[in-house]
Amino acid sequence: MTACSVSVAVAGTPTRPLSMVWGMLGVMSSPVPSVRSSWDRIDAWLRVYAPASYEILAPPADPDRIEAAQMEMGLRFPVDLVDSLLCHDGLLEWGNLFPGEMPQPVVLIVDHWRMCEEIAGDDDDLRGSSGPSGEPWWHVRWIPWAHGDGDAQVIDMREGPEQGRLGTACHDGTGHFGEGWPSLAAYLAEVADVLDHGGMVDGCVPYLTGDGELWWSFEGDTDLNGAPLIPAPAPGREKALAARAGWSLAELLGPPVGPPDDGATAIEAVAADWGVVLPADYVAVAAAYGDAMISDYLYFCGARNLRVYGEEWSHRLAGSPAVPCPVLPSPGGALLWGHTIEGDRLLLVPQVDGTWTVSAFRRGWGDWHDTGLGFGEWFRAALAGALATDWLPQWETGPHPVERAHPRTV
Repeated sequence: MTACSVSVAVAGTPTRPLSMVWGMLGVMSSPVPSVRSSWDRIDAWLRVYAPASYEILAPPADPDRIEAAQMEMGLRFPVDLVDSLLCHDGLLEWGNLFPGEMPQPVVLIVDHWRMCEEIAGDDDDLRGSSGPSGEPWWHVRWIPWAHGDGDAQVIDMREGPEQGRLGTACHDGTGHFGEGWPSLAAYLAEVADVLDHGGMVDGCVPYLTGDGELWWSFEGDTDLNGAPLIPAPAPGREKALAARAGWSLAELLGPPVGPPDDGATAIEAVAADWGVVLPADYVAVAAAYGDAMISDYLYFCGARNLRVYGEEWSHRLAGSPAVPCPVLPSPGGALLWGHTIEGDRLLLVPQVDGTWTVSAFRRGWGDWHDTGLGFGEWFRAALAGALATDWLPQWETGPHPVERAHPRTV
């Protein structure tokens, strides 16, 4: 592919904060990377892990064609869109390279815009604001940069502080922007970040097909028309995990808040009463840092409250469809070891091979989430910011503030 190096006259847009899940969770956001740097990251990932998808990326658009499109549509493209088109003029053929609609070449952007203009015509019902979103079916200053099956992801170029934001123009409804991105640059940066570090964009996660194609689908999907879907590699996450694997908990949490030896003895006594042997890494950490709030977000149950915490929630969750297994002290149950201020329940689930892995009931998602990771691996990686998730904060590397707490105070 040709490097992005050509520039044309465009409408200027201000730098905006990246709209990502961890921003909504109260973590300070960073300046939005440039469109070109995000495309470089996406290209690099595709070349290594999804070469078949990389091959259908189109070469850069002709700057003269971009200028002609702006003249025909009577508006200036935002710099983000021009930079994107100067990296790739859409795709050469259909492909599921993005979690939303498929990026289009300049000529098809104009075609879709022209079609919507002709349909809307002088129809006040289509041009006027309506429905819960308060948006029209179509606006002349929407740029359908990506579309498919009649629906379009549009860039809103109406005047105002939100100019440049992304939204959706549905073929059978009004437009809406409530769950969009503040800019195309923010959207492409989020896609690049999820490919590098794992996570979710617009309700979808990346997979690979057996033919070397990138495929976005819902979390937990295992096949596509009977063929297996393979979770996409997240090289940045794997690198971060490897780099931080040796970090001590003292570096992440500071000195222990409890006497580890006494706490370990108490935890093992509770476990013996319940007829289980808990994993040693959990026992050691719970004894040293348990019965505490971590970063004002995660309550970690330790020796002092483990028995009453388990008994109370074992009763509450018995038969609940939210947690598809019994909870200790119920026989064969999982260990409830903590919860977040959002109401997520964190458990260690016994496996047939004798290991215990971290799972969670995610209250915001209303689902059950298996990580497949042991306690020590998961806990350290989460605190080190090496796990990219859409339901936990993307914490900095620490040390995190730890405050003694009782579960009922959370």
